[in-house]
Amino acid sequence: MKKTRIVITLAFVLAFTAGIYAQTDKELTIKTARALETSPLAQDTVKMREKALKWVIETDQVSVIACGEIFSLFSDKKNKNSSEMTVAYTIGMAAFKLEFPEKASDENAAQLAGLETALKSYEAIVKEKPKTKFEKIEAVLEKQRAGQLAAMVTAADCGKK
Repeated sequence: MKKTRIVITLAFVLAFTAGIYAQTDKELTIKTARALETSPLAQDTVKMREKALKWVIETDQVSVIACGEIFSLFSDKKNKNSSEMTVAYTIGMAAFKLEFPEKASDENAAQLAGLETALKSYEAIVKEKPKTKFEKIEAVLEKQRAGQLAAMVTAADCGKK
């Protein structure tokens, strides 16, 4: 009887602890997305993004789709900020789905959120490193300023592929 109680208590503690860590990882992912939008090159942000990206890749609590048409906007080898934008795009989508679980199945909304995180990250990087400006991304920013970003994402229709 004592062994049974110990096993049940241990199982409860492990389940509770796993829930706390899962919640912490979700919160970290959302916090990382915001940090990537404002200070993507800061040491704290770099550390957070590594942990958040690892969690997004490994977890079954959120999934993201790297849409070719959206991803290709910033994956050009000539774009010196491609790696940072890819991470921001991925974490931005995950953060959106975690923040708004009722919209998690709206892939176009998640793609838009990820793209917006990537663009904010790019702008923050270019402020610190102006020589990394990339014309293809500047054209996407012009579309964003013209209010055409959502239509561009909808036209890519990433949820149907």
